[in-house]
Amino acid sequence: MSEAFRAEEVWRPIEYAKAWAAFDARFDFKPDYYERAVPAIRLPDVCVVIDLAPVFAHEGARFAAAEAAMTAAALRNFVWLIDEEELTALDWQHTPYRYSPAAHALADLGWPVPVFPNGDYYVHTTSDLRWGTFAHPWQQSLTVWGEELVRTLGAELLTWLPRHTQSP
Repeated sequence: MSEAFRAEEVWRPIEYAKAWAAFDARFDFKPDYYERAVPAIRLPDVCVVIDLAPVFAHEGARFAAAEAAMTAAALRNFVWLIDEEELTALDWQHTPYRYSPAAHALADLGWPVPVFPNGDYYVHTTSDLRWGTFAHPWQQSLTVWGEELVRTLGAELLTWLPRHTQSP
């Protein structure tokens, strides 16, 4: 049964420049709407880049079901891997947040920062950047990095989605 969480109890806004600084320093983020071949981040040594083009090739129920499946898989893996630790959620040009995946799983809330790239760059990561996801809407990809998350979420997504050409 869901607990009665308010959105502001689960998703707490944080300062934009400070939130992006560590990510930018580690991954050399280079946003570019027109770039379709070169990754927008320096790919980590341990990562898999998932090709989301098969999802974007559909509309309606197929698209919605695939987006929901990916979001559910991400949340399940986030909760199982970190339990009560918080993640940082970055949304390029918009408010970043700290949030508890465990509290989010217990609440009946939407995602202020989605995992699926439905219009912007999105990042979900641990505070020390040891693992996370980077969603690229124009390249229609999701980079999953860090040994734990590649082994769990990355492997799960690869059972029904192909590896992107950028993937090491």
